[in-house]
Amino acid sequence: MWFLLLIVLLAALVAVLLWRQNEARSRVERERGERRARTDQMLARVLLGEDRAERHTIGGGPVTEIRQAPASGPATRTAAVTQQPVDVDILLEGEPTTIAEQARAQLGRPTTLLSGLTGGSTAPRDEGRPSPPPLSLLDGRIEVPLDALVLAWFSARGYLMKRAPESAKPIALLMTHRESRDRNYAFFFDRGRLHAQRAAELLEKARAIGINRLLVAAEHGADANLASARLRDVLVLDWVSLDREMRKLDFGIAAKLIAIARTRRGVLGLA
Repeated sequence: MWFLLLIVLLAALVAVLLWRQNEARSRVERERGERRARTDQMLARVLLGEDRAERHTIGGGPVTEIRQAPASGPATRTAAVTQQPVDVDILLEGEPTTIAEQARAQLGRPTTLLSGLTGGSTAPRDEGRPSPPPLSLLDGRIEVPLDALVLAWFSARGYLMKRAPESAKPIALLMTHRESRDRNYAFFFDRGRLHAQRAAELLEKARAIGINRLLVAAEHGADANLASARLRDVLVLDWVSLDREMRKLDFGIAAKLIAIARTRRGVLGLA
C-alpha cells in the first residue's frame, strides 16, 4: 500500500515538474514572439513614416519593401559572384540632405578605426523639436540576428560579398570594399565567445586565400587576451560594440539596416 502511494506521489511530482518545464518553455517562446512582433511594428511605423512630427528625420518604405538595387547579370546566376546587398544611395534615399550627408560620412569611415571610436550619434538635432532616441540593440525591444546586422552594416559601408571557398571553412563570406581590393575581410560568426587561438587559426586561413583581415561577429564578445595576442588584423563586433556604432546613425537609417538584416538573410549570403 505504501509502495503504491509512493509511486503515485512520484508520478504526480514528475507530472508537475514536466508541466512547469513546458510552461517555462512556452513563456520563453511567447516572450520571444512578442519581442519580434514589437520590433516589426516599431520598424514598420518608422519606415512607413508615421509619427513624422516626432520622428521627422525618418523616411523610406515599409519593412517588407526595403528597396535594393535591381539584381542583374552574373550576380543573379550564382551566389558565389560578388554582390553588394545594401546600396548606400538607396539606403539614404528620401532622407533630408543633412541627415544623408552625416550618415554617408559616418558609414564611410575606415573600419580600421572602429576599435577606437566612441561617442554618440552624429545625426544633427533640430532645436525646438524632440529628437528621437537612438535605436538600442541592448534594451530587449529589438530582435535581430547579430551576423545579419553586421553584414548589412558593412555592406552599407561599401563592402561587396561572396561565398568563401570550401577550403576556408568555417569562414562563411569574403568581403572586399568596392573602391579598394586591399580593404578586405573574411567573415565568421561565433555563437559563443571568441578565443585568441581560434582567431589566429581563422586569420591564417584567411591569409592563405589572399584576405588581409578577419571580421568576427561574436555573440558573447572576445576574451581579453585577444588584444594581448596582438591580433591587430582581427575585428570583433559583439552586441555592445555594434550598438555603439548603430547609435551614431540617425534613427530611421538604423531602423532600415535592422529591417534589412531581419528580412534579407538570403540576400546577405546567410541563407
